[in-house]
Amino acid sequence: MKAIEITGPIQIEDIQIREIQKPAPAGKEILVRIFAAGINPVDWMAPAYNMFDVLGMPTPYIMGSDFSGTVVQIGSDISKFKVGDEVIGSFTLQNQGAFAEYAPIDENLVVLKPSNLTAFEAAGVPLASQTALEALTDKLNIQSGQKVLIQAAAGGVGIFAVQLAKIKGAYVVAVGSEKNAEFLKSLGADEVFDYRNEFSTLPNDFDAILDSVASSEQTLQLLKKGGKYVSLTLPASQELALSLDVSATNFLYTSNSNSLQKIVDLIEAGELKVFIDKIFSFKDLVPALLYQQAGHSKGKNILIIE
Repeated sequence: MKAIEITGPIQIEDIQIREIQKPAPAGKEILVRIFAAGINPVDWMAPAYNMFDVLGMPTPYIMGSDFSGTVVQIGSDISKFKVGDEVIGSFTLQNQGAFAEYAPIDENLVVLKPSNLTAFEAAGVPLASQTALEALTDKLNIQSGQKVLIQAAAGGVGIFAVQLAKIKGAYVVAVGSEKNAEFLKSLGADEVFDYRNEFSTLPNDFDAILDSVASSEQTLQLLKKGGKYVSLTLPASQELALSLDVSATNFLYTSNSNSLQKIVDLIEAGELKVFIDKIFSFKDLVPALLYQQAGHSKGKNILIIE
């Protein structure tokens, strides 16, 4: 089968499709024929910065985290799915596999595809939406009436975070480009702040900040005393956080079907929308990764596995 398998440090421009052996599912695994996969920052960061050891990603490994596809084979202990089911899911960071024609995955990382989404749209849901949900719920504990600042609000995680924060009843200040202001307000953002402006012009009464662009030195001071900050990239200075009497944590998402099913339920109820920026063919993976690296997407970028 065709797959993007990484065997060690490599430049993005040198990544190529390889022919490898088609896998078979073990007891609690299903084998999925991948139709489309979401493209995420880790897909270009890991090879570009040789982050395999830091992220606990043993090589060789197949790139790609989230996907949509069809179950073509089931393991001996499968109880949730059957051959022919259309599913979505996200691999763990240490055991990826979505950039391939076929992939075995634990059934507890997968749910049925939302009935009101295309396979293209569905491929962009798992990782970004679960990251946003876990950050807002488990890490920031967002409550109705709280004031929340969301960085890179028009990006893959940000679009879900804005909507989920509004569903929770928060007052949302979205950071993005001026050209996306009306779009972000349509998602529920109460205010939109242009990322090119000085953060010192923002108020310092936020209850929570979700940061995906490593802006802690500028934004920690915008929190109330006792406020919470979460970074999806570089960790904030604990010394600075303590001096400001706020908490600062850093995390990477945890793939699981429970949180993903909550997302699917919201999508099927029409409460959560999915936005796709660009769709790339499998053979155009390198341009796709470079586009993702540029960091100006409005929504998710998708790779069609053909």
